[in-house]
Amino acid sequence: MIEESIHVAREQLERLGTLTDCVYAVALILVIQWLPMPSESVGTGGHLYLVDLFAEFAGNLLAVFIAVVFIILYWLRNTGLGARVDRTDGPYVVLSILSVFFLLFLLYVVRVGSEIEGAAARAGESVAVALIGISSSAAFWHARRKGLVRKGISAAELSGLQIESLTEPLTALITLPIAYVGELWWNLSWFAWLPLAKFLSRRIADRGIPK
Repeated sequence: MIEESIHVAREQLERLGTLTDCVYAVALILVIQWLPMPSESVGTGGHLYLVDLFAEFAGNLLAVFIAVVFIILYWLRNTGLGARVDRTDGPYVVLSILSVFFLLFLLYVVRVGSEIEGAAARAGESVAVALIGISSSAAFWHARRKGLVRKGISAAELSGLQIESLTEPLTALITLPIAYVGELWWNLSWFAWLPLAKFLSRRIADRGIPK
């Protein structure tokens, strides 16, 4: 009975991975639709060069670039953490799906960022990044706590992954109030990730878990 439930949990993990990959694929499709169309140009008459179209909608291209970077980074993070998980359960599935949903929300914020007030757009990105990281980190923490991770992985590696997954949302929460100060200070505040990661590493080491 126990072996059967473990087998089912592993199949659920595979299906969760498939669902996640499909969402990332849909995200790429959504992002490519952000590229400008000739019908949106203010130019009239004659044919329009692609370079001129992209120059006119440079803000769209920047949003596309940022979105693609987010998709790549979070896919790598998702697969990196997921590779250490052996099987799943209900709470892990819920938290994992939430992290993917918040990624789509982040892409939405990036998409409308050029059309809303700057501070609100920056704050929205900080909130979205925090929600992604919190749900993802909580899912991995739950997997560790419930013994869902693969056997043979050292405590140091698991702690390092946990620190990495937790540092990002904490950094995003730090940047949230600074989003209303100014764009430059908000961008610089993301570098708080470095001292925060070192601080968390020391805290973990103080509890007797090697780094």
